[in-house]
Amino acid sequence: MLGNKKEKEVKDLIMEHLKKVEETLDNMFTASEHYINGESECARNESYQVHLLETEADTKRREVIEKLYLGAFMPILRDDLVRLIAHQDKIADRAESCCDFCLSQRPRLPDEYKDKFLELLKASVDTYKPYKEAIEHMFDPKSDYKNLKQQIKEVNTKEEIADTVEWQLTKDIFASEKIDLAHKMHLHEYIFHIVSISDVIEDAADDIDRIIVKQQV
Repeated sequence: MLGNKKEKEVKDLIMEHLKKVEETLDNMFTASEHYINGESECARNESYQVHLLETEADTKRREVIEKLYLGAFMPILRDDLVRLIAHQDKIADRAESCCDFCLSQRPRLPDEYKDKFLELLKASVDTYKPYKEAIEHMFDPKSDYKNLKQQIKEVNTKEEIADTVEWQLTKDIFASEKIDLAHKMHLHEYIFHIVSISDVIEDAADDIDRIIVKQQV
C-alpha cells in the first residue's frame, strides 16, 4: 500500500495517531476504575490526562488529512483513509466523553452493579486490540489478507461481547425495584457512553475492510 514518500509519511502519522488513541483509552479506563471505586480525586487527575491526550490525537488527525489532500495515495483510497482516521479519532473522543460524563454528572453507581460496569468498560476497551493489529497489518506489504480479515472479524466478535454485557446490565438495572426511574435512566446514559467506544471501533474496522477490498480489485 506504500508507494512513495508521502504515503509513508501518512502511514507513520496514522500509526502515531493510533498510539495516542490507545493512550487515551488506557487513561480513560484507569480514570473510570477510580471513579467506580469512589476515588474521585484520582479520577479527576486521570481524566485531565485523557483530555490532553485526546487533544494530541486530534492534532495528529489534522496532520494526516492535510498530507492526504496534498496528494498521498490514489484518489480511490484517499476518501476512505480520511473516513478511517475520522472514525479512529472518534475513539479518543468517546473516551474523553465517557470521563467528562462521570465527572460532570457524577452518576451514582449502586454497589451491586459496580463489577458489571467494570466488566462493561473492559469489554468495550478490549475491542481496540484486534483493531490496532488490523491497522498495523494493513500497512505491512507482507501481511496476509486472510489474517487481516480475521482481525476485523475479531473486532466484531469483541464488540458483540460488549453488546451482550450492555444488554444484561441494562436489563438488570431496569428490573430493579430498589432504583427509581430517573436513577435508572442516568445509569443507562453512562452505559451508552461506555459502549459507544466499542461501536466506533467497529465502525473504524469496517473502514479497514472497505480499504482492503478496494486493494484487491
